[in-house]
Amino acid sequence: MKKYILILFIYIISFVACLFIGRIGISELIMYFKENNESLEVILWDLRLPRLIAASIIGASLAISGALFQGVFQNPLVSPNILGVSSGAAFGAVVFILLGAPLIAVQFGSFVFGLVAVCLAYALGHFSNSNSKLMLILAGIVIGALFDALISIVKYVADTDEVLPNIIYWLLGSLSSISWDNLMILVPINLFGIIILCALSWKVNILALSKEQASFLGLGKSVNIICILLATLISANSISMCGIIGWIGLLIPHISRMIFGANYAKVLPSSAFLGAIFLMYCDTISRSLNHTQIPLSIITALFGAPLIMIIMLKGAKKWF
Repeated sequence: MKKYILILFIYIISFVACLFIGRIGISELIMYFKENNESLEVILWDLRLPRLIAASIIGASLAISGALFQGVFQNPLVSPNILGVSSGAAFGAVVFILLGAPLIAVQFGSFVFGLVAVCLAYALGHFSNSNSKLMLILAGIVIGALFDALISIVKYVADTDEVLPNIIYWLLGSLSSISWDNLMILVPINLFGIIILCALSWKVNILALSKEQASFLGLGKSVNIICILLATLISANSISMCGIIGWIGLLIPHISRMIFGANYAKVLPSSAFLGAIFLMYCDTISRSLNHTQIPLSIITALFGAPLIMIIMLKGAKKWF
């Protein structure tokens, strides 16, 4: 319980700190406040607060999805793109960017194709060998590769002066376009998925067992499907809002297991908080270091890759 309280405290402190950290610092914000400058409201309310909320929800969604996939598929190397959701969502987005559609259409296309990719992967894995989790993983890799090829085709035919730079920037991940209207779509869907997955977290311990053991303990296949679909839903919805952000779903569950052990009833909720904290700081760094915002996938990779190497060197087998 003390660890949960500590993580919650760190999350609150991090949220407040990230709200006031940026290229326009605390001293300038205080000056705006004394002058009753309207810029203060724009900076804090219209720009930073929606991004922080989005970073919290998206970070939590990607982290808890990664933890669930790693448990269900009994593989510590999987992440939310294991079923092709990232590639499918990216393809849907770049197609609508190519067509010059508005942002809401880009997000809708990303969300729909993310779900389509998962359905295709699940169908391929089921008809190949419905009893094999490894076959489902292989199906996800195949479907992901297919959508990656389709993305390359879209980039090849896109206008190199205007459209192609927009596609590449979206694929690198960013929260710069997040507004309160986006949160009206992001928050209800993802919070619903996160809450349900946390409520089912104790069952992931059983899903991590063999099919025969899970059936013996009274856990049917429907729970497995529900968990996978919910994790996919919140992952696709997150990607549709900000593009592809890597490493969170892979790294954060490892850190959570280092702190709380292998019990998924603890790993899933803690992963959500740790993922939110991690992405909030990454986004703050992204918008603070330079006058042009650094893509989030670059920041998460710069932190994620060394941390994964440290975990490997310390002996990851202790936590699995």
